Amino acid sequence: MYNADQRRFGRRVNLLRFLFVVLILFVFARSAQLQIGQHHELDRLARSQYLDDIQLPARRGQIYDRNGEPLAIAIDVPSVYANPAKVVDARAAARDLAPILKLSRETIYHKLIGDRLFVWLKRQVDPEIAVKVQSLNIDGINITKESRRFYPHRELGSQLIGFTNIDVRGLEGIEKAFDEVLTGEPQVVGTERDGRGRTVLKGGLDLEQRTRGADVFLTIDVQIQHAVETALANAVKTTRARSAMGVVLDVASGDILASGVWPKFNPNLGSKAPAYTRRNRVITDMFEPGSTLKPVVIAGALESGTVKPNAVIFCENGSYTIYDRTIRDSKPHGWLSLTGVMQKSSNICAAKIGAAMGRQKLSQWLFNFGFGNRTGISFPGESTGLMRDPSKWADVGLATISFGHGIAVTAIQLAAAYRVLAAGGMYRSPRLVKYVRSAEGEHIDVPLALERQIISRKTTEYIRDMLEAAVKPEGTGVLASVPGYRVAGKTGTAQKPDFVAGGYTSDTFIAVFSGYLPANEPRVVIIVAIDEPKTHHTGGSVAAPAFSEIGATAMRVLGVSPSQPTKTPAVALANVVENENILQVTTPSLEVVNTPGTVPSFIGLTARQAVRRYAAANTGLDLDLLGTGIVVRQEPTAGTKNTNVDRLTLMMAQLTEQGR
Repeated sequence: MYNADQRRFGRRVNLLRFLFVVLILFVFARSAQLQIGQHHELDRLARSQYLDDIQLPARRGQIYDRNGEPLAIAIDVPSVYANPAKVVDARAAARDLAPILKLSRETIYHKLIGDRLFVWLKRQVDPEIAVKVQSLNIDGINITKESRRFYPHRELGSQLIGFTNIDVRGLEGIEKAFDEVLTGEPQVVGTERDGRGRTVLKGGLDLEQRTRGADVFLTIDVQIQHAVETALANAVKTTRARSAMGVVLDVASGDILASGVWPKFNPNLGSKAPAYTRRNRVITDMFEPGSTLKPVVIAGALESGTVKPNAVIFCENGSYTIYDRTIRDSKPHGWLSLTGVMQKSSNICAAKIGAAMGRQKLSQWLFNFGFGNRTGISFPGESTGLMRDPSKWADVGLATISFGHGIAVTAIQLAAAYRVLAAGGMYRSPRLVKYVRSAEGEHIDVPLALERQIISRKTTEYIRDMLEAAVKPEGTGVLASVPGYRVAGKTGTAQKPDFVAGGYTSDTFIAVFSGYLPANEPRVVIIVAIDEPKTHHTGGSVAAPAFSEIGATAMRVLGVSPSQPTKTPAVALANVVENENILQVTTPSLEVVNTPGTVPSFIGLTARQAVRRYAAANTGLDLDLLGTGIVVRQEPTAGTKNTNVDRLTLMMAQLTEQGR
């Protein structure tokens, strides 16, 4: 009996030992799990009992032009914040702060009684408000400084640069495209909790300790950008156009030296600007290029052997029927050389060249020049343009596309295509950002795109001669001439599609001029497009003068010396009566209309003579001088009463001498 009891007692002891060992193993396993597997999470939870962090935005990097001119900078402005745990009387504090911050008492009170470690009361206030808040000496209410975006050039390049929100995050333009680059690491400020759970700020909000983002250096030049925007504004005012856009490319690198849009907006008030003013039309808006596409078509025809450089084409005396459509030139022509086709801008001859190439070949050449594809610049919202599959072209589509209708392009695509003609046949994607400078000062270059040969240099030389002829007095682009420089360019006038009734409208146009200079050693490509001009509508009368203004400034800024004499012709020429196909230049009457209270005549005068007559007439009108050379047209016309207008616009051109 005793032995049996002893054995049962032994089994119980062994069982207890086993359970004790299992318990110890469980404790060790659990301890290992907590200390190894869940160490970081438990440490975080433990620290959260007495520690917390506040993150403040870093100072945003700057945006500069290619020469280091600041376009977007970060300035420090005061902001009001609270540590609710330190506020003794939330109601009294809300009562005192409400009239200063122009917030309701309820709004402030609810923020002050919350359990958050840090709350903004009002951000980016005027310095006077910050001083008033500090003078209250309320425990828990403090002032710090944070970055605010400022654009020192206001509207200049606004659609290109974009803007940020109150948290200094990019919403449009480069600010959005390079937001991560411009935004630095946030400042982390440590806090502690006391025994009652109240927050104690350990070191304050040290402005100088904030990190900063990288700086972005654009390819644009402020001076050329200003010239583009001024020329566009002048063109819009003169022609009462709906909008305008212009772009300047550096031929050697493909860098975008300027990208201008009208109407503009002030990015310092970006969120308040209408959406239509914030759109970078150079990159997003599509339009039919009209006759500015003809040089590309002819280049493809020459390169493919479809036509020979010495070819002559019969232009059907101004009327040509294809299927059920009749194509017309605004002036009848018989036989024209390729240079004549370009100079007179014959739609009929362009249609014949396109027909000789065929749908597949023409579409392939347009694709090679970059149409129907994004250029690949670092900018949000870039459009691909519109180029349909050639198998879906209408019967007459081959003809109309050959002279720039039935295809839609962007200004940046057109600029890239003309750069091919100016750069010896090499295509390179445009570049908008030159380099990035890190917070540590390291330069990170944005590499140039790889070039690819599209056409031969010989073909571009043929096209250059044709485009130079188009800017001579016998061509459509004479108002694009720049004194002292050889200019190669092409006018374009396209009716706008009617999206309601179908087809094209009869009274809305987009006027375009595309070209480069100096023609002998190209430095810049310039594209100007004026949307829905009212007073005149052709590319030669509307867009060409703006091209001339921009070209003259670009040559001066880039330090390109004139290669031709710049003297004014001895015989005054005026009244440039133009259409898309021909310019007629007639000798003006030099009689001065000088009836008191009316606008005098300025036709035939040089710029200096015109300014003198303007000063002597004392009309009280604002004066705009467009282009260079002599006055060939004025708005309003001579004899108009001063009381009926408020601005005098004189359009000038450099014309060749006649009558000698």
